[in-house]
Amino acid sequence: MPESETCKAEKCDKEVHAKGYCERHYRKWRKGKMGKPRYRTCVEEGCRKARVRRSLCLEHFNKRHAKTAEEAAPATPAES
Repeated sequence: MPESETCKAEKCDKEVHAKGYCERHYRKWRKGKMGKPRYRTCVEEGCRKARVRRSLCLEHFNKRHAKTAEEAAPATPAES
């Protein structure tokens, strides 16, 4: 019977579940918490969410572009 593979995470000797990782490390990898994430992450400092548009996650994209939309909108004239 062939030997089972072990997790490729450093100092982990548990049996492989998926993508070369044990269950615990595979879950971490899926969430983007292990070294190289499975997707490109948002460029905002400390954000590890997946990119949606212009290298930003949905949350940061909406924050940035809500500000620019407010600045670009013409001021409404006051009613007399």
